[in-house]
Amino acid sequence: MRSEEDLVATMRTAAERAGPRELASGVAWRRRARRTRRRVGAALAAAAVVIVAGGTATVLRGQERQVPPAVLSPVARVWPQAVVKVPVKDADGRQTLPVNGMNATEVLLFAKGAKGKVDRLEVFDSATGRTRVLGDVPSRRPQRFELGTKYIAWFEEAGFWIMPRQGGEARRLGPLTGEVEKIGLTDDSLVWSVVDGGVYRMPLAGGAAERLPGTDGLHLMSWPWANAWAGDNMSRIVNLETGRSSDVALPENVEMMQCHAQWCTGLQAGSHLIVQRVDGAERRTLPDTLLRDGFWWLLGDRYALFRSREGSPFVVYDLPTGTMTGVGEVTPTLLTSSPTSTIFWDADAEYYQDCADRVCVTKSRGGGKEHTVVNLKAVTG
Repeated sequence: MRSEEDLVATMRTAAERAGPRELASGVAWRRRARRTRRRVGAALAAAAVVIVAGGTATVLRGQERQVPPAVLSPVARVWPQAVVKVPVKDADGRQTLPVNGMNATEVLLFAKGAKGKVDRLEVFDSATGRTRVLGDVPSRRPQRFELGTKYIAWFEEAGFWIMPRQGGEARRLGPLTGEVEKIGLTDDSLVWSVVDGGVYRMPLAGGAAERLPGTDGLHLMSWPWANAWAGDNMSRIVNLETGRSSDVALPENVEMMQCHAQWCTGLQAGSHLIVQRVDGAERRTLPDTLLRDGFWWLLGDRYALFRSREGSPFVVYDLPTGTMTGVGEVTPTLLTSSPTSTIFWDADAEYYQDCADRVCVTKSRGGGKEHTVVNLKAVTG
């Protein structure tokens, strides 16, 4: 069996070689979906849980360059209620990985059995310091987990699955319709979008899938929100419950614009990162310490994760307020459907860059006892 360090290294390599443009948007696969899936699909299936993006590949000579230690104090000072320590192994010796915040104190975990397969879901409660089992995951290659008010859902090649949010037996809903990219949950239905655009619905009680009218070209963000794209920019935000649609105000020479329901971030003129409301209001340029050629990712319902050139390896940025906090060498999960509200890293690990053929890949050694987790649900509820 491969060690956790080997797994992380493999996932990090796959992510870095995919390139920043392909990994920048955590809210849609769009035209890049098939290409990205072919490139990292096999590795994702083997891991069944995460893809690690430790930063952009760096070109330099030599075999190894040390990465500065993570600066943990800023996030602990700014949002102390959000920072918790989660054991890397549960009481049964299964390896765990944080997936998403369920509420202000609970974090959903993947738990991997002896063969490295995700075989059950667990919840760590920071209020009690304890982990409880939700239930077994019978599917072979679970993907794109989503949290609803009543259920947790995911899908695999054979179809969709749901499990009660409070725990219980998983139940298969039905076969996939189209090439599924993201899923969502209402109180009574599973919804999903497909790579070529279009949103579908299937009753949780069972029944046939139906395509939602007026959703041609739309891609699910986080229910009830969907988006449309123009090239590499998100261009329109749609509320699928109300039908209300808002065009994204795209400034000149912007690329890779990605949005929450109200806030967006993108790269302008290839030289600086910007933040704005969907309608273009309150536009501002972000500090040069945030790498424009690096990595950014939407988190929760109002945050973004940026690669940093100074201090902490990564920065969590609150788009509405401009609050910026330093975090460690984060391991973003790519298999949540809505933007995850949880980020984590191993504070005890030493990170370095292993270089070959003029390409350097971030790896780690040591650590392996606990995850340092930031649960953004504890900040905004």
